[in-house]
Order: sequence, then structure tokens, then C-alpha cells
Amino acid sequence: MIYSMQMTIRRPFRIGFCMIWCLFNVSMAWAQNVGEGTAKGAVDKRKNATFFSKALECKNREDVQGAITNFEQALHYMADDAASMFELSHQYARAERVEEAFEMAKQAAQIDPDNKWYQMRVAQFYKSFEQYDELIEVYDKLTNRYPEDLDMLSQLIEALLYDGQYDKAIAKLNLLEEQFGRNSLISKQRIEIYKRQGKTKDVIGELQKMIADDPLNSRNYSMLAQVYMENGNNKEAMKMYEKVKETNPDDPYINVSLLEYYEKSGDNDKAFNELLEAIRNPNLDFNTKANIYEYWFKKSLNSPKIDEQAWQAGNAFLETYPDNKMGYLILGSYHINKKNQAEAKQMFSKVLQCDSTDYVGWQNLVLIEAQSDDTEAVLQHAKAALKYHPMQPVFYWFAGSASAMKKQNNEAIAFLEKGRKFVADKTLLTSFNSYLGDLYYQTGQEEKAFDAYEKVLSANPDNALVLNNFAYYLSLKSDRLDKAFDMSRHAVELEPKNATFIDTHAWVLYKQGRYREAEKQMKKALDLVSTPDGLYYEHYGDILFHLDNKEEALKYWNKALKAGNYSDKLEQKVAESKLYE
Repeated sequence: MIYSMQMTIRRPFRIGFCMIWCLFNVSMAWAQNVGEGTAKGAVDKRKNATFFSKALECKNREDVQGAITNFEQALHYMADDAASMFELSHQYARAERVEEAFEMAKQAAQIDPDNKWYQMRVAQFYKSFEQYDELIEVYDKLTNRYPEDLDMLSQLIEALLYDGQYDKAIAKLNLLEEQFGRNSLISKQRIEIYKRQGKTKDVIGELQKMIADDPLNSRNYSMLAQVYMENGNNKEAMKMYEKVKETNPDDPYINVSLLEYYEKSGDNDKAFNELLEAIRNPNLDFNTKANIYEYWFKKSLNSPKIDEQAWQAGNAFLETYPDNKMGYLILGSYHINKKNQAEAKQMFSKVLQCDSTDYVGWQNLVLIEAQSDDTEAVLQHAKAALKYHPMQPVFYWFAGSASAMKKQNNEAIAFLEKGRKFVADKTLLTSFNSYLGDLYYQTGQEEKAFDAYEKVLSANPDNALVLNNFAYYLSLKSDRLDKAFDMSRHAVELEPKNATFIDTHAWVLYKQGRYREAEKQMKKALDLVSTPDGLYYEHYGDILFHLDNKEEALKYWNKALKAGNYSDKLEQKVAESKLYE
């Protein structure tokens, strides 16, 4: 019994001890795992924070790829980090990874549905994808959660308008009005919706409410007048304009409104008078005046009254703004149309006194001087214009042309070469290359001349003048005569009555030894002009000499001497009755 009792006592003791030992080992293992897990979580949080911080630094440096890499690493260590997802959405979008950007925004919004910025980010994507149902759903929830946020409600209304849900948009506007009272912004948005719905009566009713709320606001009368005009009710429209003058005699836009009213009524004279009054109105801003002037004259280009109206408008600007270039610009253009060169030059000089950088002023001044053959003034003012407009080829052209006329060919080449770099128009580039070809030839730079001509013909193979000049210069050297023949023949095909071109073609034939054909062509050239150039006679004499008609050759050489403009060998030919080439 004693033994049994001892065994009874010992067995529970030993079993309990084992169980306690096992439990101890398990608890130790659990504690160790918990400790390791806690430690790992802390490490992950630190790494997440570190990468997030690095990502923000990259973002601030505009380093998109660096920001993406670091935000992705932040998410690697904390997969539910909504803030990293939100930021990553922006960076993906900047990298044009739109689908990934959208996915990140949605995940952030799901993890933290109470964050309105995350929800609004998702809404932006729905808007860009034109998924209006989803967009409306997001903003509907946001407006319910943040009823005091007017921006949220405005966004919802806008979404409803995008989706054509006008009645719902009106209902939301009504709700907004109940919460915050009537105001012009709500009314204007409501008017816009009514216009889209074609509800003219409701538009008028809303405007009448706005007038009742603020009877001294002349702008509301103007808006209502415009609605009446759009619907053909001119009588009521004029009543509203009279109310504008009554409530606000200094209204800056009344003349503009009346201009539109009279124009739509077909009374262009009264409309133009309102334009003049608008220009003189001290309360209307200058830019609006300039815009309505431009509008009026663009639509009146074919009007017989345009010159008279330009004169009146220009003087109205000068009366109101004597120190502004606008009036001088208008009057300068007026005088150009009237071919009053001296007055036009004076006006554009005044433009440049008001604004020394004005491109139109410089361009017209130089053009007028070029038309007047005032070479010195053209060169002076083209060079002055280039100080303000160094990338405008037109001034290089004028400077180059004036230099060439003064026989300053190297200076002319320098201007044209520089200006050519800024030419975008193919026709103008052809002119530059053609002129450069002539100047290079005159300065003995034949290869550069021929290169310039090749560029012209590459762009325009039908440029008759360059075809002629190129062919003639090649014939003088007896170089590439087949090419010269093709070019001179094509030039004559393009302009069959041009005596100069026919003379060139005859001379190419002469250089090829085709004297009978050359004679035939030279006769054509001489028949086309009443007072032939001396070189024509000389060429014909040379051809006749080769055809063994020496008496006739001498006769034409003598004619060349009397006509002038001949080669430096002519006098020797006449003196010795012998051909020198």
C-alpha cells in the first residue's frame, strides 16, 4: 500500500514534470520566434522608411527612375504601404506607365479608403479614361463623406456634365445652393447646363434671378441681352443694353456688346461706331481693344470701306494712346495700301520710336526704302533690325542686296550666307542660293557659284533664271556643254519669248560647234528686242564669222561697239577683222 501510494504520487509528478518541461521548451521556441518576428518587422519598417525617404529625395530632384526604384523597394519591405503606392502612382504616370500608375492608385485607395487624396487620384484616372460611371461613383462617395468640401461637389457636378446627366447635375447644384445660399457661380453653372439642354426659358429665368439678387451688376444685363439676341429678340436685348448704361455708364464692355448687337442686326455702320467708341473707352483694357480691332478688320478685308475705317481706327488709337505703336502700325499699313510711301515711312519710323524691337515696323520701313531705291537707308536699317531680330532672314536678304548694289560683294555674300542658315521657306531659300551663286561667280569663286546653283535646281528644276545663268557660265568655260545645252534649252522652253535665254542657248550651241543652229537662235533673240544689247550683236558676229560670212560678222561687231556692253575682245576683233575668243 505504501509502495502503491508512492507510485501514485510519483507518476503524476513525473508526468507533470515532463509536461511542464515540454511546455517550457515550446514556450521558449514561441518566444524566440516572436522575438525574431518582432525584430524582422522592425527591420522591415526601418528599411521601408529608408527607401521611402530616398524616393522622396529622387522625386524632389526630378529623378523619376530613381524615385520609382526606391518606392518599389519601400513596398518590398512593407507590401501594404499605401503612401508608397500613392507616390509610385505619380512616378509611373510621369514615366508613361499609365496602367501601372492606375493600379497603384487603386491599391492605395483600397488599403486606406478614408484618405480622400487616394480616392481623388483614382478619380483622375477614371476621368482620363472617360469612365464616367466610376468617376461619378467615387465623387458621390466623397461628397457624402465631405459635404462641406465645395471642390468635391464641383468635381461631381463636372463629372455628371461629362456624362450628360444634366438633371442630376442640376439636383446637386440645388443641394449646393441649399447648403451655402445663392451665388453667381452656382447660377452660371446652372445656366450653362440649361444652355446644353436647350432650355432657353430656364436660362432667362436664372439670369433674371441673378439680376434680382444683384441689380447693380451690369454684367448680368449684358448676359441676358446676349441670350435675347441669340434667340432673335432684339427689342428685349436693346432694353437690357440700356439697363447696362443706366446701372453702369462706365461699363468697359458696353461698346463691345453693342458692336456685336448692331453687327448681328446688320447695321455695320453703327457697329463700327461702337468699335471706335470701344477704342476710346478709358475703362476698357487695351488688349480687348486690339482684339476687337483685329476681329473687325479680318472680317472686313473685302469691304470697300476698309481703308476709311482703318484710317479712323488708327486715329482713334492715337488719340487714346499717343505713346503706343498700335495707331502708327494701323496708319502705316493704311498709307502702304494707298501707295503713300513717304507717309508710310513716317508712320513706321514712329512705330520704332515707340518700340525699337517691333518686327513689323522694321520690315515695312526697310521694304519701303528698298522700293524707293534708297540703298544706303536699306543697308543701315537692315543692319539695325538685325540687332533685335538676328534670326530673321529677311533682314539678311535686304542687307546682302544693298551691299551687292554698292558693289560690296564680299559683304553681301557674308550677309546672305548667314541669313541662309535661318531660312525655313523653300522659295526664300532658293532666292538666297540663286543670289549667292551670282555673287560667287562675280567674285571669281566659280565652284561655290555652281554649288549654289545646283542647290537651287535640286529644289526647283524649273528655275529658268538659274538654268540660264548656270548654262551661260559653263559655256564661257566650255565646260560640261551637254549639261549647259540641256539647261539652256529647258530655260527657253519655260520662257520661249525671253531674248536673254535664247541668246544663252545660241551661245551654248556655238560653243558646241553647231553654228547653223546657233545662227537660227540668235536671229530669234534679235527679233524679240527693239534695241538689242551689244553682246547680242557680238555673239551674232562671232557665229557669222564661223560660218565664213566675215563681212557680215564685222558689220555686227561694229553694231555691238555702238550699242555698248560687249566683251573685252571686241575692239581687237573690229580692228583686225579677226575672231578672238
